[in-house]
Amino acid sequence: MPEIIKVSLEWPTLPATVLLAVCLLYWICVILGFMELDFLDFDLDFEIGTEGTSFLDFGFIGLRFLNIGEVPVMLWLSIFSLSMWMLSVNFDSKVEINTWLDYLPLLLRNLGISLVVTKLVTQPFKGYFQFTPPNQIETLLGKSCVVTSTAVTDRFGQGELETEGAPLKLHIRAEDETIQKGDLVRLADYNSEKQVFYVVKISQES
Repeated sequence: MPEIIKVSLEWPTLPATVLLAVCLLYWICVILGFMELDFLDFDLDFEIGTEGTSFLDFGFIGLRFLNIGEVPVMLWLSIFSLSMWMLSVNFDSKVEINTWLDYLPLLLRNLGISLVVTKLVTQPFKGYFQFTPPNQIETLLGKSCVVTSTAVTDRFGQGELETEGAPLKLHIRAEDETIQKGDLVRLADYNSEKQVFYVVKISQES
């Protein structure tokens, strides 16, 4: 048996080997089409409470600092597990492990170094994997839509906005003017409480 395989299957390297094997199995399943690339991904969207921070808030900040949630979780875990495995193979193979107390210092050292290595390696990838949901309010403001209701007033109105997919049907209002069906209007503002857009008419010169 090759020495590296022997070392990988023995303590103290075995836990890192198992973690790395799980990551390799995941990527094999992705390549073969058995899993989606984002199967285990998650977002860390959170807001720190305005009435004081909690230990949970600091925990989320720590995860963000390490780029967990900023890059695909399995990419992060793969780099982390590879770092753990390489450290253990290179520095721990000659260490005799009799109890958990013998293993604990090695584990803490490898964890700390691997977290730093993973942070540095994944840092350039921040922002490349962020997905912005389509048709957010901020992205719709300023766009134009066609009035589909008979008129638009400060109490009633509907419009249709063309998108790459199906047209968006919007509730629209006009504060200063009455707009007729078929007019082209611009989305000027949004009322989150009423969930309506305020629009202004676009002059259509012939």
